[in-house]
Order: sequence, then C-alpha cells, then structure tokens
Amino acid sequence: MTAIKVVPNRPFPPLGVMGRRGGAARSRLASAALGGLWLLSGWALPAQVEPRPASRDPFAPPTIQPVEDYTDLWRRGSYREALAMLEAQISSFSGRVPYTLLQNRAELKLEIGWVDSAISDMEKLVSAIPEPVYTLRLALMYQERGRKTDYQASLRRALDQWERSRQYGFYAENRVAVARIAELIGQNPKTILGTLFASLIESRPGFVPAYVGAGDLAYRKFDYALAADYYQKALALEPENLDARAGLAECYWKSSDPRLEAELEAIVKVNPRHPRARAIQVELLLDVGRAEQALEQIEEALEVNPVSLRFRSLESAALFLLDRKAEMEQVHEEVLAFNPYASEVFRTTGRIASRHYRFEEAARFQRRALEVEPEDIEARAFYGFDLLRLGREDEGRRELELAFEADKYNVHVFNMLKVLDSLIRYEARERGPFRLLVPRSEAPILAEDALALLERAYARYTEKYRIEPETPIHVQIFDNHDDFMVRSIGLPGSIGYMGICFGRLITMDSPSARSKWTMNWRSVLWHEFVHVITLQKTRNRMPRWLSEGISVYEETQEARAWGQRMDVQYKALIQEGTLPGLSNLEAYFTQAKSPLHLMFGYFLAGEFVQFYVQTYGFEALLKALDQIGRAGTAEAALAAGANRSLEAIDAGFRDYLKRRLANYENLPPIRPSERPLVGLLDGGTSVTLARQGWTEQGGVFNEAMRRANEAWQREDWAQAGAELERAHEAFPDYMGADAPLRRLIGLYEKTGQREKLKEALKREIDWNQADYPACQRLTALLVEEEAWEEAVRAADWALGIDPFDLGMRQTLLSGQLRIGDAEGAMRTLGQLAQLDKARAADYLLRRVQLLVEAERWEPARREAVALLERTPHFWEAQELLLRIDERRTEERQ
Repeated sequence: MTAIKVVPNRPFPPLGVMGRRGGAARSRLASAALGGLWLLSGWALPAQVEPRPASRDPFAPPTIQPVEDYTDLWRRGSYREALAMLEAQISSFSGRVPYTLLQNRAELKLEIGWVDSAISDMEKLVSAIPEPVYTLRLALMYQERGRKTDYQASLRRALDQWERSRQYGFYAENRVAVARIAELIGQNPKTILGTLFASLIESRPGFVPAYVGAGDLAYRKFDYALAADYYQKALALEPENLDARAGLAECYWKSSDPRLEAELEAIVKVNPRHPRARAIQVELLLDVGRAEQALEQIEEALEVNPVSLRFRSLESAALFLLDRKAEMEQVHEEVLAFNPYASEVFRTTGRIASRHYRFEEAARFQRRALEVEPEDIEARAFYGFDLLRLGREDEGRRELELAFEADKYNVHVFNMLKVLDSLIRYEARERGPFRLLVPRSEAPILAEDALALLERAYARYTEKYRIEPETPIHVQIFDNHDDFMVRSIGLPGSIGYMGICFGRLITMDSPSARSKWTMNWRSVLWHEFVHVITLQKTRNRMPRWLSEGISVYEETQEARAWGQRMDVQYKALIQEGTLPGLSNLEAYFTQAKSPLHLMFGYFLAGEFVQFYVQTYGFEALLKALDQIGRAGTAEAALAAGANRSLEAIDAGFRDYLKRRLANYENLPPIRPSERPLVGLLDGGTSVTLARQGWTEQGGVFNEAMRRANEAWQREDWAQAGAELERAHEAFPDYMGADAPLRRLIGLYEKTGQREKLKEALKREIDWNQADYPACQRLTALLVEEEAWEEAVRAADWALGIDPFDLGMRQTLLSGQLRIGDAEGAMRTLGQLAQLDKARAADYLLRRVQLLVEAERWEPARREAVALLERTPHFWEAQELLLRIDERRTEERQ
C-alpha cells in the first residue's frame, strides 16, 4: 500500500471546489487517487464501452440516455454522492455503457483521490475509443501518479492518433486536446492560439471549452489579461461554467485584481468545495502569514482528496511557515511515495518561501525540486530568480538560460534575460560592503552620492540595530522603470513601485526612469537600505508590513519630509470602517484592494512603528526583531518585546491613530479619486480639492480655504494669509497644487514679502520631499543674499529630487567654493563635466586648480595629463602642467 495520509470521511465544510455541467467532464484539477481503493466498494467496470456514435453533424455532441442528476451533485461538490449515483446508473446497463459515463466516473474518482481506479477506467475507455481527447486525459493521469514512461508514451500516442486519423478533428473536444498536446510538446503558444483555437472558435463560436482551453493556455503563459478575456467570453455564453469562472478567479488573483473576491463568492455559492477556489483562499492566507488558518482549509480539502498534489504541496508550504519541519518532511516522503517525480511539493513550498522573502530557503527547495524532476522548468526558473535575489547573478543567469532553452515562451524568463543582457551598458562601483550597478551615463552623477548615502546609513543602522549584515550588498539603479520591475519581479509595469529590497539586493528606479520631480531618490534608497538591516536581522522572517513600517519610520528619523504623509484621499478609506489593528496590517500589502489601500498600508505601518517605539521604547522593538528571527510570529514578538498583551497594544495603537488622524475631521467626506495613485506619486499636484469638487462642501479646512479665496479676490492679503494659515493648521499634510502652504508662497511672492516667502519655502521643503520648484525659488533667494551655507543645503536637497539639473548643480558648486568645501567642489565638478559636456574641459581644469591650491601635486599632475590627452591643445592646461612639474622639481630639491 502506498504510504499516503488517509483522513476519515467527515462532514464537508462550506468552502469551494470545481463542478461539472451536464455529462461533460472538463476539469483541470490537480488530482490523484489511492491505488485500487475503488475495489473496496464492490463496484465493477463494465464489460463493454459503447463507442462514440456516428453523426451526420460531426460537431453534434454524443447522445446518451437521460440520467439522474448525479451531474448536479458533482457540480455542487458532493463528489462521493455523485459517484454512487453514477455507479447505480452504470449498473442499470446490461450491455454496453455510454462512453461519457465511464469518462465521468474516472473524473469523479479523481476528485476524491482514487487515481489508480480512474486510470483503469480511462485505459478501458482509450482501448475502446482511441481518440486524442481520451488518450491525453489518460496521459495526464499517468503524470499525476508519477508514471513518467506511461505519460510520455500516451502523449506520443495521442499525437499519433491525431496525425493518423484526421476524422477526430471533426470533434471539437479533440481539437482542444490537440492544442494542449501542442503546448506540452513545446510549440509556440501564440501559434496555438492563433491557429488551433482561432479556427475552432471561428467554426464553433458557441463551443465554450474552446474559450476555456484558450484561457487556460494564456494563463499558463502568464498573460492574465488575455486569459481573462477568453474566460469572460466563455461566461458570456455559459454563465454557470465553473471552469471558466475558476480560471477568471485565478487571473484576478495573479494580477491582484480587486474583482477576485466577487468571483470566489460566485464559485463557492455553487460549489463550496471547489478545489481551485479553495486553493486561492489558501494562498491568500499564506500570503498574510496565517498559516494555521491555511492549514485548516488544506486539511478540509484533503478530506475530499487525500492525495491532491496541489493541496499536499500547500500543506508543505504552510508547515514550512509554521516551522514544523518534521511534519513538513513527512509530507514530502508521502508525496514522493505516491509520485516519485512530484517536484511540485518542493516548488510550491519554495515559491511561497520566496513570497515571504526567505530566498535562501526558497532556493534550497527549488534545488530539491530539480533533484526530484530535472525537467521541472518552472522550478528551474524559480531557482534562477531566487539566486538573482540573493545576488548570485552568474548562477542565476545560468539557471534561467537553461529554463529558457527548455521553454522559450516563458515571458518571465525571457524578460529577465533581456534585462540581464542590457546590463552591459551599466557600470559597477564597489566600495566597502556595497556593489553598486548604475547606468554608465549616470554613474558620474549618481554613483558617488549614492555610495556616500549608503555608507552613512550602514554606519548608523548596523550600530543601532546591532547587526553585521551579510555582504556584499548589491544595489542596482535602473534608468528604465520596466527594466527595474522585470529585474525585481519578472514583469514590467506597476508604476507605484520605486524600489524593492530582497535582503542583500536593492533594486530601484533612477529619477530618469520616472516623470520629472515625482520621487526623491535619496529617500527611496534610504528606505530600501533599512530593509537590508531589518530583513537580515530577522533572517527574512518578518512580515512585510513590519519591515515597511520600520523603513518608513527610519525615513522620518533621517528627514522630516521623508516617509508618508496623511494624504487627503485616505479619508475615503477611513470612512469605510474601523481603524486597523496589528492583525489587519499585512493585508494592506499582500491583498491590497487598490493602489490607494497599499499606500495607506505604508502610512499605517509607519505610524505603528512610531507608536510602538514612542510607547514601549526602541529596545522593545529590538527584542521583537530578535524573537522574530528565532521563528516567532510578529504579533507575539511585539507583545513580548513590549511586555504587553496584543489586546493592549492594539487598543493603544487605535487610540494613537484616533489622535493622529484627528485632522481628517477638518475635511469634508471624500470620495476616492478614480486614479488616486497619480496624486500620491506626484506630491498631490494632480489631485486637487478644486478638481474633485471638495471645495463645495463644508468642514473647517474648506471654510478657511473659501474665506482665503474671497479675501484674495478683494486683495485683502493680510486676511488671505491668515485664512491660509488656518487651513494649513487644519490639515497640514495636504500637498495638492492648491495647498494652503503653496498658496502662501504665491501670496508672499506676489506681495514682495521676502522674509515670509523664505520661511514659507523652507516649511514647504521641510514637509514635501519632492517639491522641486520650491527648492529652486529658495535657492535663488539665498544666492541673492549670499547666504552660501544655506544655499548649499537647499541645492543639495534639490539634487535628491533631480540630480540631472545643470543649473542647480552649478549653484551647488558656487556655494561649495564660497564656503571652502574643496572636496565637495571636486565631486561636483566631476558631475558637471558629465552633465555639461560642452564645458567639460573647463570643469576638469578647475578640478586640477583645486588640487594645486591644496598642493596635492601627484593627483593634480595625473588629472592634468588626462585632461591634455582629452584636449591636447588646451593651452591653460599645458601651462598648469608646467607649473605643477616646476613645483614638484622644487620640492624634490
């Protein structure tokens, strides 16, 4: 007897599984079966199978005698009851049995885990009706059972059947099967969709399985939008088709579409034991770290099908997250005893470990998957991605190239290899624990500043968090946002992301990759480096919300303008219900309903860390992080660190949030913006009160703004200024183009109140990390007053927003020279030589002059010689080189 866990039959819980419609069996379940268990029932296989009837219409479905409603039971997830009813129906035939009944019996046996018995039924069916649709199904059953040789032989046989007897093409089911065979043998999925499926849909526009099959193919090749389109077309023809609805739900899950919840509800309403719906629910629980709850769902699924590879694999992943190693390994043994090639159990565990940023363990699981089944292309791709996230680029690339060689249509692998190829135009800079990769054209401008920031952050946080991180720490800055996203997650898009950290690897956008003045690159890099510290301190075991919260908190400790503001649009979410507690925070990141919810999650997580440190002390946070690293849950660790109950911490946090969010009461009710993320990423300039119609409503903030507008119209500047100050005090975090502080800047500019203008500009810069125009105006005022130290600080801040602005960097240079910052001036001159190539020789000559003034003769001579090699007829450089050589000669004498 195969060593498989058998769970006694118990009442089924109210959750989801896939059903059937009519007499057709079209499930794509991850199913398996206990060998020979069907014999215990006393049921026997029929002596003969009724062949497919001839038909004048080659596309007409086969006709069989009407049966009772076993298909309804099947559709609702009552699999055992449906099988019993079907057996009774089969026993009523004294001679030949309709082939569809035998096929359905095999499929029902798969639903409850009787794989060997299902295979026996399908073997009998294939013997009687040797068509591709049945031979392919038999092949997939062999594959599920680990009968690799039989699987490969049956797949070849199915293809031979198609090629030898084109009459099978008259039956639409065979054409769908051949499309699947073509995919399995490695043909181009675009060709399959454009020929096999396109011609079938054209000839049979009402044949639903064609749309479902095309959707399944697109889904497996990661084109979720195309797959969803096929599934929706299937549902338009047959709204009750659960195969199509389950496929659509998986597309929504993979693409983080908020419509997922409604789709799952629709499936579960029909079939509360639907395996694909349940699997998505389990994955969602695992995403937020609720492994115990996930395990309960998994155990209920395994009561239906004790040998389901999908759920046994998810069981392994849940046990991994719970650190129940012995039980996890027992699952592995049982699965491999059932199917010695079942690499899925390791691949799934590794995939979920990777989703929790535990890349070392994830890579080990994928390596184990490849030991079990070297032909597991998906595991090899995952392995390559995990190696890249660990900074092991050469190894990772080799694995991805092998995966691409085996499947040239994996878009994730193709995209990643393309980005890795593009890195030839990047320049590497290594210093201390860091290896920085930056576009060659931007390296002279960004590299030195980025490394200086990283070194400062490293010194501060290794001491503060008492950790010596594993090195080297890889930092990669991309001048193309899609390249950054592909390098990070394998797919382009997701404009909301600016940086991502994997523990020893940071990837991020360069400011040149984004719309002008929509990011502060120093803030992003600082935030991501803090992740290096916290992820490594906890051995990548901390939940995302806490890691993000600490990074947001540390941003604000470095600069008041960094971190997260109380965006006006968050009020729309606050209006939705109660304030969150600890257990709710992870869902904002792993199951965000919208980009706005995600950004609100960053804000809330940062506020929690602020509250926790402020209330219980930083030592409590360090204790919690240490405990998380020893395999404790975040909630329990935070409670232990604070020496308080979770209930007390939750209550304290909610009280803190009520005070912190009190300013929202000064705003009117707010409807969510149709495109909220735009406003969040551009300092609010595209989402204004006036544009949203909020000014027409009441509230303390609006009343002050209305009075300010009225005073402005009658040119009562004193009253307008006073009202704008009241509005700013009522809600200081509003940063739209019509924000009170921005209006005050305009008012003081208009009325010539220079000192008040400077003060308002400083307040704006101190509050808004990406307001470049305010930096420009303030810097100009300070230069006019020759307040050079302040001008240098303002110009340097501005370059954190736009490091490529030539005028601002020239201003920085002027200030550095005036205050005697020769080292800073040397660095700025090198950057200017890259930005202003027409005057590059002049900037490089000034560098040599600074070295001469410092009497640093050797480096001065080296740079002078390099300058003359670049511009041989530069007379001033020649004179300067002669002077340098004379002084060197004098010093030697």
